[in-house]
Amino acid sequence: MKHTSKYLLLLLLLLNLFSCGEKSSVTDASSLLIHTIDSHGTENFYGKKISFDFRDHSYTLYRDRTLYEYTRRKDTIEDRLHSKNGYSRYVNDRVVNVIDSMATNYSNSVNSVLYFFQLPLVLNDPAVQKEYKGTTTIKAQEYHTLKVTFRQEGGGVDFEDEFRYWINTESFEIDYLAYSYLTEGGGVRFREAFGKKRIDNILFQDYRNYKPSDKLTPLDSLPGLFEKGELELLSVIENENIQVNSIE
Repeated sequence: MKHTSKYLLLLLLLLNLFSCGEKSSVTDASSLLIHTIDSHGTENFYGKKISFDFRDHSYTLYRDRTLYEYTRRKDTIEDRLHSKNGYSRYVNDRVVNVIDSMATNYSNSVNSVLYFFQLPLVLNDPAVQKEYKGTTTIKAQEYHTLKVTFRQEGGGVDFEDEFRYWINTESFEIDYLAYSYLTEGGGVRFREAFGKKRIDNILFQDYRNYKPSDKLTPLDSLPGLFEKGELELLSVIENENIQVNSIE
């Protein structure tokens, strides 16, 4: 019995050391992102055609390691966004002309939905600037904090946006995120993940979308306001009918 107790104690110590080593290995943004992408399984997006419904539109995406193509369809109207060919609109499967200002709006709208849908894979894009901000606690759970900003070159029209991602130190899943933006008068948003599901080894999740009373609220203060119930629920973001198909 004494030998058994010693072996059990040694096993517990080894498990504890392994657990601490996993957490302590996250000392910078790059190592954190590697763990997070692996946990979400989003590298499985490559070589797949994925479709889903969001509100009153149907979306598809395809990407490999060099290009992507997004589509959004409602009735007979389809918007397409290609990494090399840019934006185009089709009506009854025929391309139509769209004035530049509207083309920019449609393109940004499609890109925004697909950006959040592909998290955290898109945080590896060349324009992304990542900074590890240590850990914090939300609802008694410890989280790694990742700050994201964008270079102007390749960062799109919203390159001045700033993001925070709170990544569970145990599961390496993004449970919360927040961002500030300057368009349409600016503001900040806080999102809480829910409805998590895995399809073909990819984690998909929905979000509750909140805002603070003051649009200049610092991003790092949002988790505290959320815990106090001081954020207003604006909307629920749910992606439905997700299908993942391999491209031969």
